[in-house]
Amino acid sequence: MSTLPRPDLPHVIVVGGGAAGLACAWRLGERGAKVTVLDPRRAPHDEGSHGGFTRVTRHAYHEGTSYVPLVREADDAWCGLERTPGELLVRTGMIEFGPVDDADFMAVLEACRACDIEHTMLDAAALRERYPVEVPDAWQGCFTPSGGYLRVGACLEAMRARAEAHGAQVRTGARAVAVEPGRVVLEDGHVEGDHIVLAAGVGTPSLMPDPGCKLSVVRRLLFWIRPRVAAPSLPVWGAMTPGGFFYGFPHGNEGVLGMKLACHTSAAIPGLDEPIEVESVDRSLRPEDWAPVEAFLRAHLPSLGTERIEHKVCMYTVTPSWDFLVDRHPSIPRLTVVSGLSGHGFKFAPALGRLAAALVLDGEAAQPEFAWSRHV
Repeated sequence: MSTLPRPDLPHVIVVGGGAAGLACAWRLGERGAKVTVLDPRRAPHDEGSHGGFTRVTRHAYHEGTSYVPLVREADDAWCGLERTPGELLVRTGMIEFGPVDDADFMAVLEACRACDIEHTMLDAAALRERYPVEVPDAWQGCFTPSGGYLRVGACLEAMRARAEAHGAQVRTGARAVAVEPGRVVLEDGHVEGDHIVLAAGVGTPSLMPDPGCKLSVVRRLLFWIRPRVAAPSLPVWGAMTPGGFFYGFPHGNEGVLGMKLACHTSAAIPGLDEPIEVESVDRSLRPEDWAPVEAFLRAHLPSLGTERIEHKVCMYTVTPSWDFLVDRHPSIPRLTVVSGLSGHGFKFAPALGRLAAALVLDGEAAQPEFAWSRHV
């Protein structure tokens, strides 16, 4: 179903054609706003935060129970975009495991209890019997059938198609160099509009006028290994270990034939969260990138081996709390910023697009944990 732009609603320029930008364009367009999306390249590509072919979706949210309604909303929206079940969202279930006193693991259990998320607890013996994992006897696991993964390219194409069906104009080859009140300056001109949504991923910090809030970009590595034994029982997984939060996907052929895994966060890896310069990001593989992942594999997935077959560099745009920023700019009322997705935001894109549309068209207040004032 398409929606024609309504003359009583603003012309909204969306800076950024990745997950957040396309979601905003879709949600604004379905409300009847005229939308123009500007981006230098057609997503997906390796210069942003959406590379790597797949992204985890999970309901047992250790980042906070306030995220659970949003991820459920987003899951429903992804399924609503699908032409056939499983086209965008592959529901594998998710196993998370770690020490019972680990703060993140305890937060997983709290989310399950507080939000009535279906889950099954497993002790260490059950974990070792069901999955190819090695864990100490004191560790536990939590299986949630709602977990799975999203196919990045298909998700982006579906949102782009829905936005265009509602009249959005998606312009590639349009590189923004400045965002000013009422207009976006491009390398070869400018575009004027009634409202601007800045959702440019790793480009947002440099384009933000009068920043005031803290956004930085950090570097992450994604790896694919060739398992030496089949592990058909292993779904999407997350491991809360003393060495960091590691996660991975089932073996398959989603962009690369292999098993994808990465380290999301770790206080034990020096310099992991040091801000980087986007234009000069190091895309080479350093020994310190692979060493903690290799050590994790040897300790906790030893039967799979450590034969690395591919890697990609990913970049996270992060706030100090790693919560999202979805709010109007405090000194530029007609500028809304959607940023700080912090490596865990892709799954939320449809819900974040709805929140942004409400900010722009209804004047709603920002959701408290995503408000500008939290990130100054």
